[in-house]
Amino acid sequence: FAGPPAEFFGPPAATQASTGNPFFEAEVNFQPQQMVTGDKVDVNGAIVVDYQQFPGMYPHAAGKIASNGPYATVKDIYKISGITDNDKVVFQKYEKMLTALPPGRMFDERINQRQST
Repeated sequence: FAGPPAEFFGPPAATQASTGNPFFEAEVNFQPQQMVTGDKVDVNGAIVVDYQQFPGMYPHAAGKIASNGPYATVKDIYKISGITDNDKVVFQKYEKMLTALPPGRMFDERINQRQST
């Protein structure tokens, strides 16, 4: 049995969902504002566990980054109050693997949830 003909299923589905309520359309069809390229971690969008890939950064230094911000540049992480000399060494070691994209929804959600140490 080959199954029903393609016409049975009708036209292709729309690429966007619809709530029927224009006030919620932006939420339902949310497109991330922050798209990290390559293997970099966005200091404005990452949560603490995203830094586990960098030995020595998780949990203390990662928690400091995730609990502060927003950051205009990656270098702004060196201005965080309460970071240690060891944190600065770790930041320097992985600085080229970090990026600072414009803060958006992920930053707001991260700060509101306070997922840090």
